Amino acid sequence: MKDKIESNNNYETVGDEDVLLFHEATFMVRRFKELAASQFSKIVEIYVEKGGYSPRKMMDWMSELSINEETKIMGGDISWNSPQEGIDCQVLKIGSKGWEKGKVQIEVNKNLKSGETQTSIKFCPDEPLEPKSPLDDIRQSEEYKKLSNNH
Repeated sequence: MKDKIESNNNYETVGDEDVLLFHEATFMVRRFKELAASQFSKIVEIYVEKGGYSPRKMMDWMSELSINEETKIMGGDISWNSPQEGIDCQVLKIGSKGWEKGKVQIEVNKNLKSGETQTSIKFCPDEPLEPKSPLDDIRQSEEYKKLSNNH
């Protein structure tokens, strides 16, 4: 499955080892994805129970869209998306200096044929990161520090 969240230059994929903070609740990204996929599957199951459909019948029913007798379009995924404007969140990325405030977009997809559920999380910081200077690595080197201390 490919990511369906509209590609926005400001949004970037969050790593599975990073941490999300929603108000006072924190989650490792990997665990949040598992929980989102599980909850989405539960919602689909509840819909099936209330509608009187079995999960197999629902998947059969949603597997194609019959426009007319001659035109049938095969289905692929059932999707859930967070609001396009994003959700307030903070992210702590591996190797970063601290929490970044911004917005996340979440998408959960369930493949009708395989039954696989995939979750995508993208983050957009409120304040864009400072562009890295090509000289930053040199300034961090021991030789540069020695030279700058001698002058």
